[in-house]
Parts: sequence; C-alpha cells; structure tokens
Amino acid sequence: MSKMTPTAALIAGSALALFLACNSSKPDTSRVIANVGGDKITEAEFQDVVKTLSPDPKDAQAFLTDPAARDERAQLASRIAMSRAIATYAKQTGLDQEPSVKRLLEQQQANVYFQALAKKRMTTAEPTDEQLQAFYKEQVERMKAQGQVQGIPPFETVKAQLVQGYKQKRMADISQDIQKEIKAKVPVTLADDYRPAGE
Repeated sequence: MSKMTPTAALIAGSALALFLACNSSKPDTSRVIANVGGDKITEAEFQDVVKTLSPDPKDAQAFLTDPAARDERAQLASRIAMSRAIATYAKQTGLDQEPSVKRLLEQQQANVYFQALAKKRMTTAEPTDEQLQAFYKEQVERMKAQGQVQGIPPFETVKAQLVQGYKQKRMADISQDIQKEIKAKVPVTLADDYRPAGE
C-alpha cells in the first residue's frame, strides 16, 4: 500500500476539516482567512485542521510554512470554505433535516469517531526487530498449517515487507479491541433474522 503524501491526506480530509474547524472553544483573535456567508474561518482554525489531519507534526509545519506549498494551502483553504458553504446551504434549505441525510451523517460521524479512537491507540513508532520476528514466526506457522512448507523466505529477505504487514495486523487488532470495548459498554441486540452468522 503506498503512503499518502501529507498534502494528499490534507486535501482528502478537507470535508472532515469543516467539522473540526467549527469546534473551537477558546476565543480566536487570529487573522480571518475566509468569510463564508458571514461565518469566519481563521488562520488558527486552519492551522489546527492541518495539524489534526497530518500524521506527522513536521509535515504539518512544513505544509503551513513552506513557500512552495502556498498553492496547496490555498486549495485546502478553498475546499474548507466550500465545505462550510455546503453545510450552511444544507441548513438553509432544510437538507440537514432529511432522514436519509441524517442517517448518512450519523454513519460518517461514527466512522470519524472510530478512526479517532484507533489513532489514539496506534503508536507511530516503527516495530522493533523482536516484534517483527514474532510476527514473522506467526506468519510462518500459519503458512505451515496450510501446508505451505516450501518456499518460505528467510526473515532478513522479507523484513522490509513485514513492517507493513505488522502495522496492518496491529490496526486490525486495535479495531477488534475497540469494537469489543464498545460492545461491552454499549450493548447491542439484534433480532434473530438480522444477526450475522456466528454472533
């Protein structure tokens, strides 16, 4: 899986930025960079959005200060402003009150919450050699259990590829842990004919 550039991640997340930028609790006296139907977007809000959307603080700072990123900053600011304008228009026209729209927003909100929970639990540190060795042994045992005993490459040969696999497994484990925790604190009961097999 290719890594998204910080800029691509920022632009891809600009719809989310609308909601993040709206929730400032302290007085903001920074420069106004956009006016959307009388609603102001400040430079401090914009910086908070960039810092929230970028996984690396150094990338966020570079995006905010590098003169070469000026056009990308302007594009992101424009997208944030358009997202805010769309949300305002939806409220003005009553679209935000339509049941189908409310359901979609609820699903998106749940996805954002879940991603935030996962991000808090996922470390950004690279896995240690010991962790990679243990992951490699798990994969080898799984392959042997499936009858694949020949052609298993040595650890050092596949070490670089193991990092991504380890991170994906770690994210899957975190996702399962979050779901278990949520189910324990917020019980969910489904009718028999709507219950997935195995539950």
